[in-house]
Amino acid sequence: MLSRTRFVLSLATFVMVLILAPIANAEPLQIITQTTGFQLTGLGNNGTGSINSDALIGNQSLESHTVDTAGGTFTTVLNPLTFLPGFTGFGSGGTYQFNFSQLITVNGQTQILSGVGSLTISTFQDSISILSSEPLLFQFDTFAVSASVLPVQISGADNGTYYDFLCAQFVVTSNVNPDPVPEPATLLLLGTGLTGIAAKVRRRQKAKAES
Repeated sequence: MLSRTRFVLSLATFVMVLILAPIANAEPLQIITQTTGFQLTGLGNNGTGSINSDALIGNQSLESHTVDTAGGTFTTVLNPLTFLPGFTGFGSGGTYQFNFSQLITVNGQTQILSGVGSLTISTFQDSISILSSEPLLFQFDTFAVSASVLPVQISGADNGTYYDFLCAQFVVTSNVNPDPVPEPATLLLLGTGLTGIAAKVRRRQKAKAES
């Protein structure tokens, strides 16, 4: 009977360990992002100011972030931006659309990131905007990473230099389906029940010994 009591107590202890196990299984995952950069010149040029027309430079960047293997979200810099407004020609006011692309690498996997932007030229300042793009998806053995460009706008007067950052939001998701684990509430009830059974068996043994 004593061995049975020990077995029940051991089983109850094992159930309690299962409750805490999912917390201990989390491990860090390093996500490294790298971009090649881009350079756009001649923006807003109407044909009469080809030398000093607006330019946008996106410098290359390398960033590292750590998330949980179960998944996570972080925002990082894709490019430090430099906006150089210049003379675009008389009568060039208005809005001009443009496209750009660069290579983006996530943990050694490379894809082409295509972006869309617009340049608005007014009398006193020029404003350049980069709009959000379609998300890129990077698939790995045990996890996936999606990247979405965040909108940014830079405004400045003529013949100046202005700075900002093109950023993206990264979402990391796990591709691993863990073995089904009972809910903590269920495990807690089971552990409490087993502990109660063990106590009841012990009381019975004590009562028999006294009689």
